[in-house]
Amino acid sequence: MSVFFRPLNSNNVFHFFEDKNLPNNIKTISYELGADNSVVGKWEKKGTISQLMGAIKSVSDGKAEILSKSDLEAIFSVNT
Repeated sequence: MSVFFRPLNSNNVFHFFEDKNLPNNIKTISYELGADNSVVGKWEKKGTISQLMGAIKSVSDGKAEILSKSDLEAIFSVNT
């Protein structure tokens, strides 16, 4: 599983994915983008189901969008 979320009008992208070393656990990479969509900051941390559900709820509330990998690659280049 791998899914990307971007809050509307935000310079952040959140990548949720399954931890390969600990199956059934989630990791999150948060990307901070500059004005030119370059990555100016990147943080990897343990994610939670609650965070993932919050991101999904943000999409249903119209506050965020889900990005496909190709959408993300159009914004910036990242190895996932």
